Amino acid sequence: MIKSAAAVKELSQGELQKMAHEGTKEAVEKIRKYVEAEKDFEKKSYAEMALEECEVFYYQPRNEKEEEDFLLSELIRRKENYIDDLMMKIEGIESEIEKLMLEKKVHEKVLSSHKNKKEEWKYNWMQDFVTMEENKLGEIRDELAYDEAWVVEAKKIITTARYRNMPKRHLEHYDFNVDDGYENEHDCDCDDDEDCCDCLT
Repeated sequence: MIKSAAAVKELSQGELQKMAHEGTKEAVEKIRKYVEAEKDFEKKSYAEMALEECEVFYYQPRNEKEEEDFLLSELIRRKENYIDDLMMKIEGIESEIEKLMLEKKVHEKVLSSHKNKKEEWKYNWMQDFVTMEENKLGEIRDELAYDEAWVVEAKKIITTARYRNMPKRHLEHYDFNVDDGYENEHDCDCDDDEDCCDCLT
C-alpha cells in the first residue's frame, strides 16, 4: 500500500482544476487516487474540492434515461439509509426482549420468595410485554425484507454504467424534491420566518 501511495504523481492546483473541468472517468480516478495518497491537509482539501467538481461534470445526466437512472440512484440511497435505520430498530427491539426475559427470570424468583405477595405482584411482569415487542419485531423484519428486495430490483433497472458505483456523497449535493413519505409541517414559502402569520396559526 505504501508503494502504491508513493507512485501517485503529485498534482498542482492548475492540474487539478484542469482535470476537474474535464469531468471524465479517468480524471475522477486520478484525482481520487491523489486524494487518498496526499498527506498535506491543504493540498488534500483542495484536491477533494476538485474531485467534487469533477464528479459534478462526470455524473451529470445527458439524456432522459440517465435522468431516470440518476433519480433512481437517489431513491436507492434513501432506501438504503432507511434499511440501516430498520436494522438499528431490530437490534434495539432484540435487546429489549433480552432485557424483558431477564426481568422475567428475576420476577419469578421474587414471586417464589414472597408467596404472600404472589397475587398482588404477579402482574408486575407479563408475557404480553414480550409478545408486543415480538410483534413489532416481526413487522419490521417483514418491512426490511421488502425494502432489501426493492433495492435489489431497483439496481437492476439502472443501465447507466457510471451510476452503478456512484458515491453516495455525490447525491447528497442535490435537492431532488422527492417526497420521502413524511409530510412537511407546513406549505408556507416564508422560510420559517418567526413573524409569519401563517406559521403561527
